[in-house]
Amino acid sequence: MVYRIKLIVTLCALCESEAEVAIDGVPLCGECSGKPASEIEKLTTDREIRAALQREILASAARAHTASQELAAIMRDIPSGLPQPDGSQRIQNAAHALAAARNEVMRAHSRLDEFLARGTVPGDFEPDSPA
Repeated sequence: MVYRIKLIVTLCALCESEAEVAIDGVPLCGECSGKPASEIEKLTTDREIRAALQREILASAARAHTASQELAAIMRDIPSGLPQPDGSQRIQNAAHALAAARNEVMRAHSRLDEFLARGTVPGDFEPDSPA
């Protein structure tokens, strides 16, 4: 019988060597753990911003999924018995809501991409308040 052991190694957030300690949730090697606190705080802040932007993507994707389900439900309900202009308007409203939700998802992806590629924090970014 052959046993395979999977070794999980945590990498230092600064130099990507094997981490030995974690300071404020940031894995660091012995050498980097002696670096100034400002460098470590920046990593913590970057992680928090990235996590918040990723949560924004998940939330907007969930809203888009809900809007898509609502439009599908309306389309399955045809004929709905509503007079012609009202039924058409109902479909248009649901389609516009879906388009707006999808644009929100694209905007959230763009914000995260800008942060990851250029380090640009969105101007209207507000960190999550502690719960």
